[in-house]
Order: sequence, then structure tokens, then C-alpha cells
Amino acid sequence: SELQLRRQVQSIFLISTMGCLSVVLIVLSCAMVFPENSDGAGFEPLAVTEKPHIWLIVADDLGYSDLGYTGSSIKTPVIDKLASEGMILGHYYVMQCCTPTRSALQTGRHPIRFGLQTQVISPRKAYGLNITEKLIPEYMSALGYSNHAIGKWHLGSFQWQYTPTFRGYDSFMGYYGGSEDYFKHTNMGIDFRLDSSKNCGSGCSETLFDLAGNYSTGLYADRAIKVINAHDANHPLFLYSPFQSVHEPIEAPPAYVEPYMHLTPQRRVFAGMLAALDEAIGRVHSAFAAKGMDANLFTIFTTDNGGPVGSLNGHPRGIGGATGSQNWPLRGGKGSYYQGGMRGTAWVHGPMLARQLVGTTSFALMHAVDWLPTIVEAGGGGAAASQAPHPLDGVSMWSYLTTGTPPTRGDLLLNIERDDPTTGACVGAAACNSKPPVCNGVGMYAIIQGPYKIILGGGGQPNTWYHDDLPYNGSDPVPEGGCLTACSQPSPQGCPAVPYVQVFDVLADEAERVNLAPTHPDLVAELMKVVAKYNTTGVYTEALSNVYPDQPKNNSCPFLDGKKAVTPCHDTRG
Repeated sequence: SELQLRRQVQSIFLISTMGCLSVVLIVLSCAMVFPENSDGAGFEPLAVTEKPHIWLIVADDLGYSDLGYTGSSIKTPVIDKLASEGMILGHYYVMQCCTPTRSALQTGRHPIRFGLQTQVISPRKAYGLNITEKLIPEYMSALGYSNHAIGKWHLGSFQWQYTPTFRGYDSFMGYYGGSEDYFKHTNMGIDFRLDSSKNCGSGCSETLFDLAGNYSTGLYADRAIKVINAHDANHPLFLYSPFQSVHEPIEAPPAYVEPYMHLTPQRRVFAGMLAALDEAIGRVHSAFAAKGMDANLFTIFTTDNGGPVGSLNGHPRGIGGATGSQNWPLRGGKGSYYQGGMRGTAWVHGPMLARQLVGTTSFALMHAVDWLPTIVEAGGGGAAASQAPHPLDGVSMWSYLTTGTPPTRGDLLLNIERDDPTTGACVGAAACNSKPPVCNGVGMYAIIQGPYKIILGGGGQPNTWYHDDLPYNGSDPVPEGGCLTACSQPSPQGCPAVPYVQVFDVLADEAERVNLAPTHPDLVAELMKVVAKYNTTGVYTEALSNVYPDQPKNNSCPFLDGKKAVTPCHDTRG
């Protein structure tokens, strides 16, 4: 029963005298799920004889079923082709929203280590990714790579030292914040910059006022092509392409929307945004090919989180309102711990992939923190952990990708939010029915071991299945049954309670419809050991979004300069 499960969890979680949550750590041997191989299982891997060029593409807020190869009616021929020629990642995970995933990807460490596990960095919050963290380009520079970033940053910009060229990149073109107009390049002000050299702060960073009116997706492709054309192909390149697409606001040039006029207004514009992204990726890939760099190009494509589908009767739920994205048949979306929020749409491509992996879908367990050690090893850096200032959480997948040897990762942390007051299990119907729910501070925890996923504390919103039926008929996705609940209590609308403990076999039941927890107490106990491991091993930093209050509108960093450009404040390095 639910009561028995609660007691079982309480027997494992002990409240310390300091008021912090601590647990008993028990070592656990983990089951491993390996990829399905094609008929080429006996082929020798392709030799890797020189440092590859590396292209890391991040799509923003891409839903699980938005791409052509995942069943969408939206045409994405470039992405589909590259995915089919490479390897699709079928058991790969990201964080629930933008900043947490980008920080995990850039550091190889879980965001709980530096306080970025909850929410995103708001323009009025004076914090960023801790400057003691070492990012991908800092490793790659030491390996002889040129490093360029183009697109969305969203890892802090209240001071110059938090911006990309102070974090290892040789140049940056794009915006520092989390979202903005695709044509005007504005949010609180104009946030569209070219930082043309390392440590490019005050007096160097240029606000690109003259590009107002131009669609950002095409501008990012133009910049990437310029970087590639100017690059010496005999010198290794790391290109980081965190595109703005397909994050809100929902905007696209009419030419990209026109083929999708049969869809509803929101979905048709979303389709145009995705079509423009696909074209941009194709243009950049063609630039690599024109210089012969594709012969040794390792490409990674990942979303930062699932699609934001969280709305009910026009009211947003979770993080971000519905954009027209689809995660069906996965449950939930951006902001939640369900598969629709944290199972990442991703693939890898390149001639260095082991032949037996090409054209397959891998079910090896992977996480965004794995990219840093994988990229560093690909660049000839050996084990990144030996060069890291802090212990890494990521596992290099380079040997697996190039030889087909199964990786060693048996479990992973999705997230821990110990004190999030809006997502913990609630006590009493009155608390649950308040808006927003007032919860008891237990917080949320989620891990995966092999095929099994456990969520403690609710899982966040959106927490249901959004769809417009299959095949997609072009309407906006709506919550199944009209139900959205955040608490461990039934809602007045008759929606079922969200159990405090949820366990799913996410390979056999990708839609997370069958909670195994009530009928498999032994499995719950085993998974709780993994939760305990992550909750007691290494540093846990309280979420900075809870620590830092909003700055006054007229006295904040970043600030608006005389031309209304979003500008970081001075610091000891800027």
C-alpha cells in the first residue's frame, strides 16, 4: 500500500539533527542493459588515427516525437539522415530544463554539485555556473583544439567572468540569457553579441544591433559556416552549437511555416521553426564537407530537455507553456522527472563509430554528464577525471562508440531536489488543493538502474500524457483525461493521486503507465540503495535559485546600458 511504501522509504531516509536529509549508503551491483546490434556485429571498428573535429549540437526544448525519424509529420530530412547513418541513443537522459542540462553537459558533473539542479537562471538572479568548474573548452584548449560557441548560453551573465569567452571559448556569437525574440533578439533588452576573442568583456564584446530583423537560426548557421571556412582543417576544431530553436517564443519566417498550414496555428509555426533548424544543421554540415572535415567529424546531437507540453485550459503547468511540441507516447514534458521531461532525443554520427553500431539504436544507459569525458577522450586527453579540479560524475563512452565494447555505466542520477517546496509530497488535502500546492519540503529524488526508474516525491508537472491521437492530426496536444496533479492526494476534479513512490520499467513501459512500486517491494528496496548512494556521495549544494533573491529591476546585473543592451557587470576579470 501507499502507507507501507512511505514507511519503507522513511526507514531508509533518516533526518539528521541538522535538519538535512541523510541516508544509509549500501553498495549495490547493478544490472546493465546493452544495445541491440545489427548484423554487422563481427566487423572491426574503424581506426581513429587523428584527433577528430567535434560538433556538439543542442536543440532547445525538442520533444521526443517532433522529428521525422521519431514519427512526426514535420519533415526533418537532414537530422533523419544523420541519425540513420549514425547511432540513435534510446536510453539517454538529460535534466528537466535548460540551465541544469547545459551545466551538466559542460562540466561532466551533476548540477547538485554546484546548485544548478532547480529551475533556470533568471535575468534578475545574480549567480551562474561556479567559476571553479572546468568546462569542455578548457580541456580541449590544452589538447590543441580551437573552441567556438554559437547560440544560447544560459549559464550566467551577471558578470563578465561567467560568459563564454571567459570559460574557455575562443569566440562566442549569440545570447547570454534563456529566451528571446528570434527576430528582434530582445528579452529584457537586446541580448545578441559577438565576443570575438578570449576574455572578451567590456570594451571587446559587441552588441549586434544591425542584425535585428534577421531570424536567429539562420544567423547561427551563417556564423558557424564562417568559423569553419576560416579554420585550418589540419587543426582540430570543437564547435558548440546550442541553437535557440525550438524554444518559445513560437516564431518562424513565413516560408518555413507555409508547408504546414494544415496544422493548428501553434503547431504549424513550431513546425516551421523545426524545419528551419533542420536546414541550418544541413548547411553547417555541408560546410564541414566542403573543407573535407567531415571525413573526421564526430557529431553529437542532443536536446536539453523534453518538449514543454504543460498547459491545461490555457494555464501553464510545469516549466514553460505548451509550444506545439509533442512527447507522445512519453509521459510529461519539460520540467518533470517523467520520460517526456528527461529522456533525451539524441544521436551520434561519424566515421569513427564502430561498424556494428552504425544504423542501430543503443539502449546503453547514458547521461548528459557523459559528454565531457567522452569528448575529452576523443580529443586525445585520456581520462578527463585526471585533469578535473573536482570529481567527475560522467563516464566516457568513447571506447564504446569506437569499438562497440559495452560501457560500464549501470545506474545514473536523474536529479535530487531536497527542499523544493513546490514538488515534494504534500501532507493533507488542504495543502494539495492550494494554488500552488504547499508541500512539506521532502523534495524529489529520481535515479535509473538498468531499465528501472524510481521517482520519490511526485515527479513534478506536467505529469500526464499529452497527445492529439495517432496518427498526428495537427491539433495541439492536450492532457489525457484533463488531469494534472502534483500532490499525493486526489484532486477535487477527480484526478488520481500521484504516488509518493513510483517505479517504472522504462524500456518495457516507456510511457510509464504501470507503477511497479506497490507490487515489487524488493525492487523498491534495491533502487532505494542507489538513491542512497547518490544522496550521500559527493557534494550537494542547495539550489542557487532558492538562495538568491530577485534583484531590484532598476539595480541589477546584468543591466541595460544606454542603448538598452543587456550588459554584464564588471568584476575582477572583466
